[in-house]
Amino acid sequence: MIGLLIVTHCELGRELLNAAKFIVGRIEKAETISITETTGSEQIRKMIEEKVKVLDTGKGVIILTDMFGGTPSNLSLSFLKEGEVEVLTGVNLPMIIAIIQNRSDQKLNVLAEKAQEAGKTGISLASKLLESA
Repeated sequence: MIGLLIVTHCELGRELLNAAKFIVGRIEKAETISITETTGSEQIRKMIEEKVKVLDTGKGVIILTDMFGGTPSNLSLSFLKEGEVEVLTGVNLPMIIAIIQNRSDQKLNVLAEKAQEAGKTGISLASKLLESA
């Protein structure tokens, strides 16, 4: 099973994972790291390293972050390693659910692409959707 680590500003990742649990039930091999203004870069880097080791069952880990260019993404990118760790930015609930539902039978790179597509598909401008209905 591919591990899932969500690294975000404040408690965003934790609450997104809680929402996913509400929808799909129990979730294994998934953790979050919440970064605040008092969390130092070295401390964050160590937390990411430790969580990646715990979550990796040999099939890799996907790290989801909230925003490209932010501290969570910048520090997570240093763990990017082909076939072992993939990083996706712009985390949303559809991405998390897509990962959870497909991670037991997919390769890391394929799952990352599916999650990216689910994230994009999950974003809609309601007024435009209603116009075409």
